[in-house]
Amino acid sequence: MSELSVISMNAENFDAAKKMMEISFATTMEDLPNNQQSDLPSIDGILERPEETPLLFYQGGKMVGGAVLIINEDNNNILTLLFVDPTYFDKGIGYQAWLEIEKRYPQTKTWTTVTPPFLMKNVTFYVNKCGFHIIRVNDPKNDESLFVFQKIMKQ
Repeated sequence: MSELSVISMNAENFDAAKKMMEISFATTMEDLPNNQQSDLPSIDGILERPEETPLLFYQGGKMVGGAVLIINEDNNNILTLLFVDPTYFDKGIGYQAWLEIEKRYPQTKTWTTVTPPFLMKNVTFYVNKCGFHIIRVNDPKNDESLFVFQKIMKQ
């Protein structure tokens, strides 16, 4: 497996990244029962939000995924989105992308992210592959509850 390169999302690659992200999330959701379908995330306006850091991952010159991060001054950072081109699902791209994020932000104290509990593949990825821990459930009585994950990098 060749290495990933990381570049910032910009106006030239935004449309392709948006399409890939939408297809990635739609593919993830298509096998779920209708009562577990939810609105897909959007990256519209992401380039105008200075508090967010949108990144893209390339392998062999081809865009294979992306991420949106919030890098805070206190180094308690947030992974808002991580997506992979569905043709690369189950090929280690998501994990490679995560490792690249960790390398790119070595000053991070903690990473936090969320995912719905019904997306068990995501839960397994964050806990078993990336080393996150579930620290709470937001809105546990709501159909749209979210697992909140955290990974401590530095004390």
